[in-house]
Parts: sequence; C-alpha cells; structure tokens
Amino acid sequence: MIPKNILEAYDIGEVKSVRPISIGLIHQTFKVRAQKGAFVFQRLHPILASDAIGKDFFVVTTFLNDQGFLAPKCVLSKKLKVLVKDSDGHKWRVQTFLTGKTFTTMRDTKMAKEAGAMFGQLHKTFSYLRYDFKSEKILHETEKIFFAFTKTVKKYWKSPLMNDVAAEVAFVTEEMHKVLLPKNLPLRAIHGDPKISNLLFRADGKASGVVDLDTCNRRPLLVETGDMFRSWCGLEEDNPNNAFRLEIFRAGWKGYVSANVPSARERKLVPLSVATITLELASRFLSDYFSDNYFGWDSSRYKSRRAHNLARVRGQLALYRDIWKKMEMMKKIVG
Repeated sequence: MIPKNILEAYDIGEVKSVRPISIGLIHQTFKVRAQKGAFVFQRLHPILASDAIGKDFFVVTTFLNDQGFLAPKCVLSKKLKVLVKDSDGHKWRVQTFLTGKTFTTMRDTKMAKEAGAMFGQLHKTFSYLRYDFKSEKILHETEKIFFAFTKTVKKYWKSPLMNDVAAEVAFVTEEMHKVLLPKNLPLRAIHGDPKISNLLFRADGKASGVVDLDTCNRRPLLVETGDMFRSWCGLEEDNPNNAFRLEIFRAGWKGYVSANVPSARERKLVPLSVATITLELASRFLSDYFSDNYFGWDSSRYKSRRAHNLARVRGQLALYRDIWKKMEMMKKIVG
C-alpha cells in the first residue's frame, strides 16, 4: 500500500479510500479518494523514476492541459516536488485521476477509429510543443535494443534456460536486419506507449483522453505508429495464435489521418514500422526471459515472470509472422 509519509507529502486533504489499479506492467499504481478530489499515486519503477523524467512529465501534462487536451495533471508535493521518496528509497509521483473507462484489448473497428483519431489529435497538439526533453530514457531505439538482446543471448548461451527458447533466439537473430527503419527520420514529440489501455473512453464509446505520459520524448513518428498498430491490431499479447487484424488497422489508420497527416515518406513506412516494433518487443521479452528483472507479470495465470515472458515472446513472434503475410494489404490501406 501507500506509505503514510507519501500520503502526507501532498496537499490533498483527508484520505477517504485507497485502491490498487492493476492495469500497467511497470509501476505500482493506486487510486486515492481524498477531501480535495481523486488522485493517482504511483510508486515508480527505478528505470522510470529519474528527476529528468519527472520534469518531462510535469511539462507535458501542463502543456496538454493548457492546450485543452484532456490529460492528467501532475500534482506537486507540499514542497513543490514532482517526485517524493518513501522510507525505503522508492520514488512516488501523483497526478489527478481522470474519469473514463479503460480497455486492455481493442474490441472493434469503432474503437479503433476513435483511438486512431485521439492519437492523431495528440500528435498534432504535440507539434506545437517547444521543449527539449530532459530524459535520457529513450524508448524504441531499435538497434540498441537488438544489440542488448545479442549481448544477453551471449551471456546465457550455455545456460539451461536456452533449451526452451533456442528456436526463438535464432529466429529473432535472423530477422533483425530486415526491419531496421532509416536513421534520418524527423524527430517528433510522441507518447511513447500508445497501447489501448492508455486511452480513456466515455460511456458512448468516444475516446476522451490519454494517460500514462511518463515516456514522452522526441522520436521518429514511425516508432509510435508501429507500436500503436502492433498493440491494437494483434490479439492478446501472450496468445500463441496471435494474428494481425486488418480491419482494425484500416479503421485505426482512417481515424489517425482524420486528425494528423504524416509525411509521404512516413506514410510509406508505416506498415514496416509495425513489423519493426513487434520484433523489437519480442526481443525485449526474450531478453527479460533470461534476465528476469523488468516486466510485470500476471501471477494469476503464470507461475513466474519468466513463464509469462516466454508466452509473450511466442505471442509476438506469431503476430510478426502474420504481419509479413499481410504486408501488401497494409501498404494498400495506407496508400
């Protein structure tokens, strides 16, 4: 639960209730109802708990709210700090709680179109942001991720852990060179983690806002579109029969370009970007299968983080193979 000193560090009034929020793989998250409103308290994973990321989060949430874009607001402590440490050295951050329904899977084409339009609107709004991000935690640096994967594989080459994943390791290694995006793409402010559970929806099905803004940075737009459509168009992340749903891709793309129009070069590379990020994520899950120290895992379905990561690896590789089967159709959809 939330330590007493963390609750007392913020000017939120009397605390009425504290409830864990289970969605999310990285942070420990709680909804707190208090005298002055509803708030989200997060015990941050050490990798995402730097002061630089905290400052970026404050700037981004302030900017989006100033622009009238529905997003949570960063709540400063009584000492005007973004991050506060508990007695065990863990860092916490607080933001306002936004009402709305969240989903862990993309249900239909209507939801896909709404999600696409919301992220298109976010990217268009971000185009007005004049800010140099401070965080050095850059997501989707594909070449670096693949390099880290090869180092991990080398380290565990003779480990008994290799027995169950030798085929997956070989496949990722063989495919890496096929999916690298050009190095000279323009940098744009992006969300960084555009999975469907980071969108809020109203009761009428309309997308109403975006949450989980602690991985925003300047990156090629294609790493965002790749992750969007990978996560939206696939089935469950750890499904061994994962497949790419073209109807969801078509609807999501239609919604996206209704709000934000990428360049002709970016548009052409969108289908490849989906394959890129899918293989990249498979390599990250495979690396954590060996290292066993990063991704959260579902203890109600798996006996260990390693077991869950293995299922994720196989689910993402099934999706990757299906994406290549449907690549020509994807190219036709984006024009």
